Formats: sequence, C-alpha cells, structure tokens
Amino acid sequence: MMSPPGLNSRMIVPVGCTREQTVRDTITVTADLERQHMRPGKLQLMTAAAAMAVLATAGCAGNSAQGDSSKSSGGQTTELRIAGNANASALPLWVAIDKGILKKHGLSAKFTSIANVATLPPALGQSFDIVFTTPTLAIASTSHGIPVTEIAGSSIDNKANPSSFLMVKKGSGITSAKDMKGKKIGVLNETGTLHIATLYWLQKEGVPLDSVSVLQVDGAAQAGQLKAGRVDAVETVKPFSAQIEAIGGESIGTPYFALADSISPIYWAAKPDWAEKNREVVKNYKEALTEAIAYIKDNDKESRAVLQKYSGLPAKIVASFEFPTYDAAVRPEDVDKWLTAMRESTGFKGEVDVSKLTFEP
Repeated sequence: MMSPPGLNSRMIVPVGCTREQTVRDTITVTADLERQHMRPGKLQLMTAAAAMAVLATAGCAGNSAQGDSSKSSGGQTTELRIAGNANASALPLWVAIDKGILKKHGLSAKFTSIANVATLPPALGQSFDIVFTTPTLAIASTSHGIPVTEIAGSSIDNKANPSSFLMVKKGSGITSAKDMKGKKIGVLNETGTLHIATLYWLQKEGVPLDSVSVLQVDGAAQAGQLKAGRVDAVETVKPFSAQIEAIGGESIGTPYFALADSISPIYWAAKPDWAEKNREVVKNYKEALTEAIAYIKDNDKESRAVLQKYSGLPAKIVASFEFPTYDAAVRPEDVDKWLTAMRESTGFKGEVDVSKLTFEP
C-alpha cells in the first residue's frame, strides 16, 4: 500500500496501532480532508500532518497520552523525550545535550531523529514531549483537534543571514520564481513552512500553482535528485544547501521573504496541556537553548563538531556554511503571517485561535 502525500517509511505509528492501520486510516482521513479543504486540482496543505493528527485521536488499542515528563530516581533531573530532524536549526539543542547544558538546567533528553517532521505533531503526548515542528503544521494540527503550541524558538530567517533557499542547477535556465511554471520541485515536507512559503511566493510572481508538481525528497537526497534531473528545483535548508552547492547548485531566492524580512520557520513545540503542567521545565528548556546559542557564538569549531555528530554530514560540508541565526524566543507575531500564507496559497479554511499557538511559562 502506498503512503499518502507527505508520509514516508519513517512515519510515526501511534502506540497500540500497527503500521498498516496507520497508513490505511491516514489515507482515509487525508481523502476526507482533501474534499473539505482543497481547491480542485491543487495539492493542499491538509495532507499528512492534519491526517495524522486526526488519526492520533481516533484511537487504537492502548493509545494513551503521557502526563508529566518522567524524572530520574533522584528526582533532580527531568528527562524529556524529544524528536526532530537533521536541520541545522536544531543545533542549539544538540549542543545543550552534548555539552551538558541541559543537565545544568535540571534536564536530560532522549533525542530521536526523524526524517520528516510532518509525522511528529500527533506523536506529542504519545512518544514525545517536545518536537521540532513548523507554524504551518501547528496551525493545521490545531485546527483538526490536536493542539500544538510553540514553547521555544530555534532560528529565524532574515535578509542578513538566510538559511533556506529554492535551489536549481546552474545553467538550467531558471533564474527567478517566474521561471518555475511547469517545473517539478523537490520538497522536504509538503505541509511545512518552506513549501507553503514557496507556493505563496510563486503565486505572487504570477506562476499558476496547478502547473507546478512536487516530489517529496529528504534533505540528504536532494543534491543527488537535482543533479540527476529528477527535479528542476529543490526547497532546502542549511546544511543541505551546502551539499547542493557542491554539485553545482545555486539559489534563486529565499521563499520566506515573500512573507517577511525576518520570520521563524521552525521551532520547538509541545501540547498546550503538557506545557501548562510543566511550566518550570519549559522555562528551563528555553534557558538551556539560550545558553547553548551563546556557546555556539563563542565556540564555532566545537559547535560544528556537534553538528557533524548529530547530522552525519561530512566535515567538509559542515565547515562550508554559515550557521542560521539562532533565537530561542517565542514569536507570536509570526503566526498571522503564516495563517495568511496558508489561506491565500492553499485555500486553507480551518479555524484556530492564534493566541493559543505560542506559550510563555
């Protein structure tokens, strides 16, 4: 059985469910969401994330939410179950784990690496306490009954230091967004911020969105897929952009700048009720990330070694790019921008209380 758009072999299977149940039910929910929210002929936001979110509440045997984070036998350290991908924006957490900063703040972490963050929102309270997610996934999940709230930032994209790009092969003839009509784009996540921002950007530049096709390609595979000509362009982030440059790729722009000159595209999130029950933990987690960001600024070589360790990328690639602009601050001002982009470029019709999509302890 084929997985629906936006899901891959690394999908999260809720506790008590088989993978077959998960795929079958997700396809059913996805089809229903498409009927409710998609414009005819347009691939929409409501695919994997919202479908998995609804599935998680539908319930399989033994599917029960966790309460407070588990604590060590001495009661001094709170263990957090955290999941994310190999995005360089996660480096502050990896540094906090690797350099003992989390422990200094009374925390420890069991980190799970997942290729596609679209599968993570429904796993909150099931397999994980905190996940790396995007504003668009949080909005989509929340609108379908699985509330997700930002508890700490990770990085921001700004004009001075963009960390995400729409990249093509040099000599392809594609030099601007206007040239993307009829092209195929390799995307990290069909429901994530980078793809929504790309759609929003292309639409503003007059490109008919129904003329553009997409293929989900994990970051580590993007350089090879672009080089082989299986896609005309890729939506990518650091550190994968460095791999793409190494095979002759170049950027034609940063899609996020169609929304704002400075914006947060990805962050750390939790279930609102978990955050409320664990205010001190959230506060300590955010403080640990802030301290890790300061460490990165002062210890470039050591921080790159941590990035290589957790991302698995070659040292040459890790050494070749500028780090993203890290910021652990929660940014409620970005939520409306993302909601507008979703509505205008994907026809999203869900209703959410934007004030509940960010959390400050």
